[in-house]
Amino acid sequence: MQSELIPTILFEDPHLVVLSKPAGLLSQGEVTGDDNLVDWLRGHFGRKYVGLVHRLDRNTSGIMIVAKRTKSAQRLTDSLQEGKIQRNYQAWLEGRLETAVRWEHLLLKDADKNVVKVVRSNPKAQKAILHAVPLQQARYQGLQLTLAEIELETGRSHQIRAQAAHEGYPLLGDVKYGSNSASSRKFGRPALHSHRLKFPHPMTEAEMSFEAPLPPDMRSLLS
Repeated sequence: MQSELIPTILFEDPHLVVLSKPAGLLSQGEVTGDDNLVDWLRGHFGRKYVGLVHRLDRNTSGIMIVAKRTKSAQRLTDSLQEGKIQRNYQAWLEGRLETAVRWEHLLLKDADKNVVKVVRSNPKAQKAILHAVPLQQARYQGLQLTLAEIELETGRSHQIRAQAAHEGYPLLGDVKYGSNSASSRKFGRPALHSHRLKFPHPMTEAEMSFEAPLPPDMRSLLS
């Protein structure tokens, strides 16, 4: 695996590992055969079982929890479904977000195209809720940007990207969801980072909290 794709281990015990995934690394294998986190962890653990509790898109960076045993995987999955895992992201949004917002939409996924859209009603749609707080304003290649802290209430595929674009604040670099200017394409990826995770340890129930700073490409915009 290329050195820039190797994850950073933040915590590890016999039951789980918390790591920071770099942008560009797949969470799990696919038909391309490209490097992926699951295969890397199989080598790291020295055995085949890897319990993915949640996933990040290939070009999303940041913190993930991965279970090392089936019991811890089930308990972490239960915690996720019960809303006991707090997930905070940071994203560079196009536009000037002035105040904290709560966005609630119905999302419908087209699995064939791997794209999600906001709909008014559909029996197959899923409710998606997030909270966004503006942290800092910046400019990039002439674009007005807002660095926002985003907390998920629900965990839907492409949720942040689809909801932000629908509200008129597409993520910088997110061509799939409407960020199509030449300046935005130049950034090279959706500017989204899994920044903080809080969760109860699956065996001890102790509260665990981890943060991963912005990666260099997103941090460079702060200046």
